[in-house]
Amino acid sequence: MQYTVLLRRQRPGGYIATVPAAPGCKARGQTRDEALSRLKIALENWWTGTEITTVEVSVTRPTADSRQNPWLATAGIFADDPALEPMLREIYAARAAERPVE
Repeated sequence: MQYTVLLRRQRPGGYIATVPAAPGCKARGQTRDEALSRLKIALENWWTGTEITTVEVSVTRPTADSRQNPWLATAGIFADDPALEPMLREIYAARAAERPVE
């Protein structure tokens, strides 16, 4: 079986090799070949302790009636607030003042 390996040169020296498909599986070496050789052993050990299985998960899907648009859930809550109109006038006036004069 072949794996994609990320091989990086480390400072001040040496290499680190990582297998993205095997979480946590990595090895270090002073040379490129040493890092890859150690990685091969690490990957073989990783597979020895790994089991591939599946799990069943029950998911409750929302019905069309229970779905609610979160934006619409709060629409109009400030309609009876007496501070709303003055605040909106202030916002519109500030925006108009920022626009360039044509």
